[in-house]
Amino acid sequence: MEIKRETKQGQLLNARAEALKNAELNSLRPLGKLWGMDVFSWYNPSVYELSATVQTFPFPVFMLGTEKLVKELAAVDPETFRSLSWVGQFDCAQLQLPADVMAPVPLVSATENLEDALIMLKGVKQARHILLFTVSGNEWKTKMEQFEEFVRLQA
Repeated sequence: MEIKRETKQGQLLNARAEALKNAELNSLRPLGKLWGMDVFSWYNPSVYELSATVQTFPFPVFMLGTEKLVKELAAVDPETFRSLSWVGQFDCAQLQLPADVMAPVPLVSATENLEDALIMLKGVKQARHILLFTVSGNEWKTKMEQFEEFVRLQA
């Protein structure tokens, strides 16, 4: 009888540890400063949480994200999308956004890969801004590591 209790307790502890790990992974993570910008990364954010978070930032926001997240934000909350200072799409060079949503944004760019988007970021960087990197999809882990390494090396 005692063995079953320990097994159940062990299972519960393992399940809780896994849930905490997933919660940390799926939440907004601060990465420090880069060129005077506060930098955050976020794996697979809900577009509603993303929208609400962008609205709460105290400085203008540069968002670097996947085509899917960029399109979702533009469709679900065009007003928040229009408030962004730069939207960088890094996994598809084709922008498929409505002109009326894109027009008010000072800079919208699309590149085939993250490396090109990061080169563009160097050209548009501005102090007292927020840099928000969002990622989802099959290669999310590689892209997240690549971005975090870039931030570490540039800081």
